[in-house]
Amino acid sequence: MKHPSGAAPVSSRDWRIDFWRGLAIVFIFWNHSVDNVMSWFTTKYVGLSDSAELFVFLSGFAMASMFVGKFLDRPVMAIPYAFGRAFTLYLHHIAAFVVIATLAVLYREYAGSSVMERDLFIRPFLVATETVLPKLATLGYLPPLLDILPLYIILTLLIGVLFAGFRDRWPFYVAFAAGVWIWARFSGATLSSYPDTRLWTFNPFAWQAVFLAGFATFLARDERWLRDVLAAPATIALSATVVIVGFIAAAPWATLGLYEWRPLRFLTDIADKANASPVRLLHFMAMAHLASLFVRRESRLGRSALGRAMVLIGRKSLPLFVISTVFAAMSHGVFDWFGHGWPVQVAFSLAGALVLVALAYGGEALRTTKRAAPKPAAAPAKPVVAHAEEARPAAAPATPTSPARN
Repeated sequence: MKHPSGAAPVSSRDWRIDFWRGLAIVFIFWNHSVDNVMSWFTTKYVGLSDSAELFVFLSGFAMASMFVGKFLDRPVMAIPYAFGRAFTLYLHHIAAFVVIATLAVLYREYAGSSVMERDLFIRPFLVATETVLPKLATLGYLPPLLDILPLYIILTLLIGVLFAGFRDRWPFYVAFAAGVWIWARFSGATLSSYPDTRLWTFNPFAWQAVFLAGFATFLARDERWLRDVLAAPATIALSATVVIVGFIAAAPWATLGLYEWRPLRFLTDIADKANASPVRLLHFMAMAHLASLFVRRESRLGRSALGRAMVLIGRKSLPLFVISTVFAAMSHGVFDWFGHGWPVQVAFSLAGALVLVALAYGGEALRTTKRAAPKPAAAPAKPVVAHAEEARPAAAPATPTSPARN
C-alpha cells in the first residue's frame, strides 16, 4: 500500500543504524581520551575519515527515518519538534559542561593538579565567570570535547525548517547542502568561540553537508537507479579502491614510527576535518557502502553479544554520548594520576565501554518493564437499569414493596 503522498512506506527500523551509531559513540570515547592506545582499534588512523562522520551521517539518516514516519503528511510540524529537540540537546550540552567542570575542580582540590582545568579549557570559566557564562549560554564558549552537541543543535534546527519546505524530495537537500558547503568553502564562513581567535571545531556551514548526506541517503534509498548503481561491480570496486587509497594515505605504519613512508600524504593535507573536506566524506561513503554490503540486515552480528550491546547504546545515543564525553574528560585526570602506560589506557577504555553497555542494558530493561507493566484493573461498572421491572428476576412476582434500582 502506497503512502498517501506517493512516497514509499517507512520500513521497520534497521538495527544496523543503531549498531553503527553505538559503535561510533564507543569509538568517539576512545578517540577523545587523551593519547589513548585504544584509538588504534577505531577508524581514526586507518583512513581519511573517522567516527565523527559516522556519527553525524547516521544522525541525519535516523532523523530522516523519524521525520518521514511522523511529519510527511504535516511537514510544518517538523519545525516545533526540531525546536523542542534542539532545546533538549542544549540542556544535555550545559549539563555535560557542569559535570566536567565540577570534576576538574574536584580533581584539582584532591590531587593538587590543574591538568583537567588546563587541558579541557575550564580555567577561563572559573577566573572570568561573568564574561564566559553568557558565552557558554549562547554557545560562544566551547571547551574541548563539547563541540559536537552545539553542531547537532544547529543541524536539528536547520532540518526542521528544511523539511517543512522540501519534505521527502531528496534532490533539494543535496542541492542545498552542496550550495552552502561551496559558499562556506570560498567565503571562509564559520563560527568563532571564546576567545574570538578560536573557531568551532566543526564548522556548521560545512558539516551540514555530512548531516544532509545522511538525510538524503535515507530518502533516496529506494530509488531503483541508486540500488543498481550501488550493486554494480564497478561501484563496489571503486569503493574498495577509495578505502585502500585512504589506508595508504593515512600511513598507520608511519604514525606508529615503524617506517616513514607516506606516498599519498597530500590527501591527508587536504582532508580538512573542521571544514568537512569532500575527501573525508568520499572516504566515509565508500566505507559505508562496503559495510552495507558485508553487514546485511539478516546478519548474525545483530544477534551477537557485541551487536546487541552496540544496538542498545545506539538507541540511547544522546544520554550515552554525553556520558562518554564525561568519561573522555575524566581520562585527563585518570592518566595523570595512574600514569599514561598502555595497561592503564586499555583498562580505563574497556571499563568505560562496559559501563556504557551496562547503562544501555539498564535503560532497555526499564523501558521494557514500563511497557510490560500491567495497567490497574478498572472497577467493574455497576449495571444501569432504567426500570424497576428490569431489576427483578423474571420469576419473581411484582409487589408494591420490591425496591426499584436505577
